[in-house]
Order: sequence, then structure tokens, then C-alpha cells
Amino acid sequence: MVKPPKAHNRVIEAPPLSIEGFNVGSRLRAARQAKGLLIDDVAQRVGVSKSFISRFERDVVQASVATLLRVCDAIGIKPAELFSPPSTAYVPAGEGTPISLGGEKMREYIIGGAGNEHMMALYSVIEPGGGSGTEPYTLNADTDMVHVQSGQLEMRVGEDTYLLKAGDTLTFPPSIPHTWRNPSSDQTCTALWVIVPPPS
Repeated sequence: MVKPPKAHNRVIEAPPLSIEGFNVGSRLRAARQAKGLLIDDVAQRVGVSKSFISRFERDVVQASVATLLRVCDAIGIKPAELFSPPSTAYVPAGEGTPISLGGEKMREYIIGGAGNEHMMALYSVIEPGGGSGTEPYTLNADTDMVHVQSGQLEMRVGEDTYLLKAGDTLTFPPSIPHTWRNPSSDQTCTALWVIVPPPS
């Protein structure tokens, strides 16, 4: 389970990530309503304002990965439940299912394991300065592996910092608080992630 927030947690809002055909906010709203929860219920559990949840559900603002995970936890759903699986197990280049797990200046796609109880594979395109956000987060999963295809990725796992370059791979327990970002000022980073099992 995602740890509950401390009272002094702040949410840094960012412009919403526009992904054609996918709106994470509307799916969160549908999940909340299906659970019979009010916006105020979720806001209190997450430790954010009611207006933030309202804007988030209308896809007016975007949240950090940590905040999105707390919202899912407050509603009582797994993050993977927000996303529709691809029609087949074969995913041609550029045809992954777009998703938005939060973060800043990035795009993500499910390329394997959608609807699978054993693993989830993601492809990330992270613009210069983009990443998960400054607040560390954890996932309820056994293993997280990231492989950098191009550019650089700075991973902070607990007290350790790793600068991954093209071809580098890092495997770590996602239960350890971590953040990641593209430290470059002019180069996009592309990376593959495999999470086992999918975060709950």
C-alpha cells in the first residue's frame, strides 16, 4: 500500500499532459463514483484540496507520480486499472497504449503486460528536465527494472543516485522511495520499464 501523506505535503500543479484518446482524470472520477466516494473524501485521504481533485478529474491539471498513486490508493484501485489493455500481445513500434502516471514533461505507453497479473512493461519518452517529480514515491511491487535506450536518466533510490546512460540498466526494489528525471538540458531520454508484479 502507498504510505499516507504527511500533513505538510504540498502538490505542485503542472499543465495536463495531452494524450489523444486518454484522460486519466475522467477515469479516476468514474472509479471514485463507482466506489461511492465524494471528492471531499478523496481529498482528505490524499491530503490535498478539494479543488485540486476536482481539477485533476477534469484533466485541467496534472499531478506528480506520488500524488497519483495516493489518489488511486484513496479510491481503492490499482493504478493499472485505469488503463485499457492493448488488443493483442504484439505491440508494433510506436503503437503502445498511451497512459499518464503523472510526472512532468513526459509521455508513457504500456507496451506489455496490460491486464497481466505478473508484470507491466512501459516505454517512456522524457523531455529535458522532465521526470517523476521531486517527491519520492514507492510502489507495491517486488522489482522495478529500467533500461535507458537513449539520452540520460538520473535515478535516486533511497540514499543512492545513479546516472544511467544509453544501454545502462538498473534493477531495484520499488518499495524504496525513489525519483527519476532527465538531467539533460537539450536531449530527450527514452527508457523501458518492467515492473513485477504490476503495482497494486
